[in-house]
Amino acid sequence: MINYALIIFQVFINVIAQLLLKKGVASIDFTASPLVLIFSLVTNIHIFGGVFIFVVSLLLWLYLLAQFDLSFLYPFGSLSYVLAAIGGYFFFAENINLYRGAGIFLILLGVICVAKS
Repeated sequence: MINYALIIFQVFINVIAQLLLKKGVASIDFTASPLVLIFSLVTNIHIFGGVFIFVVSLLLWLYLLAQFDLSFLYPFGSLSYVLAAIGGYFFFAENINLYRGAGIFLILLGVICVAKS
């Protein structure tokens, strides 16, 4: 049971990393010179936090790969699409239109089918 909680946790922290990266790049001037751009990227706390959490997520993913069949585990990663869309809606006022909503529903349906297998 703990491994199933770790699957959900891994997906969750992966989405947190994405949200931090999104917040971080919002304040970056990508028209700046390459040196200024690199400095801005590596000193941005949100980007640093997002990359750090990605590393933790990767280490957890490696552990989970050793515990589960890839054909079972990998579809759970698609939950990150659902959570990222929800996070984008709440944190960045992004739109979830009918097509995105239908896609989210289909992803959830697919994950439920895989989880029951």
